[in-house]
Amino acid sequence: MNRNIIIIGEHHEGTISPGTLELLDFSRALGSPFPEIILLGSDIFSLAENLAERTGCAVTLINGEHLNLYSAELYQKALLEVLRPRDERTLCIAFSHTSLGFDLAPALAHALQAPCISSVEDIEESSFVRSIFGGKLQSVVTPQNGPVVLTVLPGAFSPDRTPPEKSGHMRIVDVSVAPVSMIPQGERASEYRDSGLHDADVIVSAGRGIGKKENLSLISALASLFPRSALGASRAVCDLGWMEYRHQIGTTGQTVSPKLYIACGISGAIQHTSGMKNAQTIIAINSDPNAAIFSVSHYAIVEDLLSFIPVLMEEYTHPPG
Repeated sequence: MNRNIIIIGEHHEGTISPGTLELLDFSRALGSPFPEIILLGSDIFSLAENLAERTGCAVTLINGEHLNLYSAELYQKALLEVLRPRDERTLCIAFSHTSLGFDLAPALAHALQAPCISSVEDIEESSFVRSIFGGKLQSVVTPQNGPVVLTVLPGAFSPDRTPPEKSGHMRIVDVSVAPVSMIPQGERASEYRDSGLHDADVIVSAGRGIGKKENLSLISALASLFPRSALGASRAVCDLGWMEYRHQIGTTGQTVSPKLYIACGISGAIQHTSGMKNAQTIIAINSDPNAAIFSVSHYAIVEDLLSFIPVLMEEYTHPPG
C-alpha cells in the first residue's frame, strides 16, 4: 500500500528541530520525497512559511491560542481534528523519537486505533527495523492495512539539506482546543553548562565498561592528548552519577558528529550509537569481541581498556624513533 506520509514537526524558540529535517530523509527512503509536515503552535506563521520554502513540502500549520506550550491532551485533540477527515487507511504518521514524540505518538495511535512502532532506525522495503533487548537483536515490523504511527530515532537518518526547486504550499487550520485535565504553566530551562561536545573535533566517551568512577581520570587523560577535545558518556555512566548528564550522547542526550570518536567501554546500544554514528572516524575499545559498538566502528580494539589506553598514550606521546 502506498502510504500518505505525514511528519509531525517540532520547533523550539523559533527554530525547527534537527529531528524534523531527518524525518524528510526517512520519508524519501519510503518513496515519498515531499511528505506533508504538520506544525502546531500559536503565532508561528513565519516559521511555517520558512519551513515550506526550505523543504518544498506542503506545510499545515495547526494554529490555536493554547498550543504555544506542549500539552499531550491539546496536541492530540488538535491533530485528530486535522487527521480524521483523511483516508486513515493510508496514513503513516512520523514523529522524531524525542520526549514529545514518545509521549504523544502512543496516545495518538490509540485514538486512531493504529499500531505504534517506536524507535525506528531503518527501513527494509515496507517494513521498519528497531532494536530490542538493548541492541542485542533487531525486530523487523510490517504494519498491516490501516494507519500506522511511528517514532524515528534521532540520528538514524541524515538531516535533509537539498534545496527544493520550488517552495511548498502552506495552509493554516485554526482550532479551538482548550485544556481540560491539564493546564500547561510554562517551561523552565534546566541549569546548563556547555560540555563542548558540539564544538569538539575529538570526543572520548566513557561507558559502564570503564569499571568505576575513578577510572574517568584515564579517559580524561586520553582526551587531553587532542586539541579541541571533549568528554562524552553513555547514559549508564550518567545514571550512575559518574558524569553529569550534559555529557550524555544518544537518544536522550546529544547528537554529535566529530572528526574522531573514541568509545571506551561502551556496549553500543542503539540509544547511544544513534547519537554518534555519523562521526567521521569511530574507534571502539571494548574487551567483549561481540560488543554491538563494533558494528558502527571503523576500528575495533578488543582489549582491556585499563591496559590498552596507557600503552596508547605512551606510544602517542613518545613514538618510537
